[in-house]
Amino acid sequence: MRTGAMIASDSAALRHPSKRRGNLTIEYRTALSLSAEDAAVLDVIADARPHVGVFLSHAWLSGFFAEPPRGYQPSLVILRAGGVLRGIVPLAIHQRLTHTRISLLGGGFGSDRVDLLAARGYEAACADRVMAWLHSEFRHGYILELRDVPDDSALWAAIGRAASERPARLVVVPREVYALPHLQLHDSHDGAVLDGGVAASLARHRRWLERRCHLRIETLTDQDDVMKAFEELTAQLRARWGRAESALDNPRLQRFHRHVLPQLLREGRLRMVRLLADMRPVAVFYGLTSRAIDARPRGPMAKRWWGYYLAGYDRAWAGRIHLGRVALAAAIELAVKDGASEFDFLKGPEPVKYLWPVRERITVDADVYSCALGPRLTCAARTARTAFGALVRSVHDPK
Repeated sequence: MRTGAMIASDSAALRHPSKRRGNLTIEYRTALSLSAEDAAVLDVIADARPHVGVFLSHAWLSGFFAEPPRGYQPSLVILRAGGVLRGIVPLAIHQRLTHTRISLLGGGFGSDRVDLLAARGYEAACADRVMAWLHSEFRHGYILELRDVPDDSALWAAIGRAASERPARLVVVPREVYALPHLQLHDSHDGAVLDGGVAASLARHRRWLERRCHLRIETLTDQDDVMKAFEELTAQLRARWGRAESALDNPRLQRFHRHVLPQLLREGRLRMVRLLADMRPVAVFYGLTSRAIDARPRGPMAKRWWGYYLAGYDRAWAGRIHLGRVALAAAIELAVKDGASEFDFLKGPEPVKYLWPVRERITVDADVYSCALGPRLTCAARTARTAFGALVRSVHDPK
């Protein structure tokens, strides 16, 4: 692999209309190192798509570079036009004897969604250039394992164009589709209005809570407080799930969050909210946000975005009080006060998220196989295993 080199655009690459953007060059890096100018451009691009951009921020990606996925090399593919950064995609690369396995860094582990980030108007050109680069760089064969990629990603269209060529260069095998509910917020709070019965129930439980204790809701800005709240959240989730593994029981995932939390806080991308009952921590909300408006350089001004990453509460203390719902409602109220136009519930169709009048996005999982022998044999083997598993399930459950 030609690491650290500038790779000129291949004139024989994909033929498509996006070439009107001119020749894009690719720079491949195995370290998370960006110049101040590149970092500023990336921040603007990320804030234009905050529901994806936060998972490609320097703070978030640093956790994967600090402790790479086992067997994978974390990497950055940077796309430039005229020397200016126009796109970036983080990759995890694992060399095997017969082919190379490639995924978008963080997809399927830790990151709620991952994608190619590109400047406005460069999305298609960057996606096609990345696919052409993969084809030329991994001629011995590769499998692109896409996890948690938004359905509106420019990569899907680029893959479709490559797969439709004759002879076909790629085989695409879809795997899963996930719902991502999100709530639109407005100055009038219309977007956060609950159904009458649900609103009455939530208000009742909030009153029960306030009668039982002096309730205090705080957004943490001190690093020590943030780290302590994370430990409280870990304990709350462990108590909730009992013998089953909670979202934070994976030691590697815990190390990841302990690494990124201070950096998210410094970048203004963290919203750690804690509920105290008579000074006792009873609930923790771990949220993400787009950068503060006054921290942005000149450029397109994206509206504030809040994302709900994790939340926990003290079930033993709460008793009959729906403390989880109260904590989530409190976070939404804080998002409105913070000027957010969207509250993103992130991945997962948990019923509590649908108490609010949400809309939905989706992310898609798929495997993309190049035409080389190694990937095609792997594709055939995986397809056979899937078919056999479906046959076994149908025998045991004929309905």
